[in-house]
Amino acid sequence: MNKEQRLIAHIKSSDKTALGDVYIQYKKEFLLYSSRFSIPKEEVLDIYQDAIVALYENIVSGKLETLSCSVKTYLFAIGKYKIYNRLKVKMSPKDITEFEYLLKDENEENTELQEENIKKLRFFYKNLGGKCKAVLKMFYYENLSLEEIKQQLKYTSKDVVKSQKSRCLKQLREMMLKENK
Repeated sequence: MNKEQRLIAHIKSSDKTALGDVYIQYKKEFLLYSSRFSIPKEEVLDIYQDAIVALYENIVSGKLETLSCSVKTYLFAIGKYKIYNRLKVKMSPKDITEFEYLLKDENEENTELQEENIKKLRFFYKNLGGKCKAVLKMFYYENLSLEEIKQQLKYTSKDVVKSQKSRCLKQLREMMLKENK
């Protein structure tokens, strides 16, 4: 029995700690994922909780017996449909087409490859220098502007921050390319 099957079995047996662990483990990543959409954080938290409930209900009802992807992938798929539905309610039909890519079925192998690449990226990120880590974290994770990063890290101009970010990304790309050869 693999990790995903054990997790499903624990949740099905009403092990609330297993569901709580899933909730905590993926919450931050889901919030980061959803930050690309124009949805307030409070609504995103509601969507995430609804996705957790849907995951739980699918497992308990027997609708979900086995997974051919990770629990995270399954949970995020539920979440992305809920995000899309929330956007659909708030936006005009013209605006919705911008987010239709959310509904396209993801190839399972592609999803697993993406997860593997994310793990590699995290590994290589840890090997970057302190300045690179700080700039990339502030820009991509904390969603700070170049101006805000300039001020916090005491750079002389936004262009210097932009160049630093570019060099750091290039360094990450090169590490990834070397790994994939």
